[in-house]
Amino acid sequence: MKFTAKKTIKTAIVGGAFAATALLSACGGNNVAGNGSPVKNAAVEQAQAGGGQGAAAGGSGAESTNGDVNCSKHGGQVGAPGRPRMDLIAVAATDGTTPGCTEAYNVITEYYAKLPQAEGPGERVLDVQGKWTCARLTESGTEVVCGVPNSSLQLETRRAGGEQNRKFPNTTQDVQFTGYDANLRMVRFQLMADQSGGKTYRLPLRSGAEVFSAATLCPGESVTVDDEGYGDLPCGKDQLIQQLRDGNPVLARISVNGADQITTVKEIYRP
Repeated sequence: MKFTAKKTIKTAIVGGAFAATALLSACGGNNVAGNGSPVKNAAVEQAQAGGGQGAAAGGSGAESTNGDVNCSKHGGQVGAPGRPRMDLIAVAATDGTTPGCTEAYNVITEYYAKLPQAEGPGERVLDVQGKWTCARLTESGTEVVCGVPNSSLQLETRRAGGEQNRKFPNTTQDVQFTGYDANLRMVRFQLMADQSGGKTYRLPLRSGAEVFSAATLCPGESVTVDDEGYGDLPCGKDQLIQQLRDGNPVLARISVNGADQITTVKEIYRP
């Protein structure tokens, strides 16, 4: 979507373990070594995930786009059984933090293994590797996003080629907010124009996002709306998040930037 943050291995020949370790280091980010032997752990878990060609045979390092690291360039693609293979991306946060590729493979492999016990249609798993939370980015999609609470660490899966499958870049949408995933730092919502109903999306609120109340988001002495019926009383995003945590649905018009981050929320007034 993205968390405030934008942002296995086979060794078949003699000396392959040394080469794989070097390539994992090139994958960038912290915690590259992971726990125990990085090469052994990565090889076992990548095989479980059904990844492609290993690092030792790949011959090229991970590609980096805008700071993000495509771990699949030398560790292979990942995917749950029966679903499309995806590139595994270590997302670069605004503070420069990026998870290492070994940790990324460890996290995504454990997430896929825990899918039968996941919560709801979004397949959310709250405990991965002891600190991560993972879920599908949309209820109907196959892209996965993972984050660490109170941290900028984030990883995700994207379609082949590393292109992120953004849902609403540079658009305005009328939505009903249905909840807030604190661990993923994303709001959940449904499109009011979606007549079929039931399809839920997740997007992050951009740091510094503007929120405007009409009547209930930040209750005032009177209704405060603009000429089009949208809220125009400035109201912090913390108030919006608290309303969603309390289980109160909120109707709003949202503006989304090119990175699929919500920049503006205007409550829709309903008498």
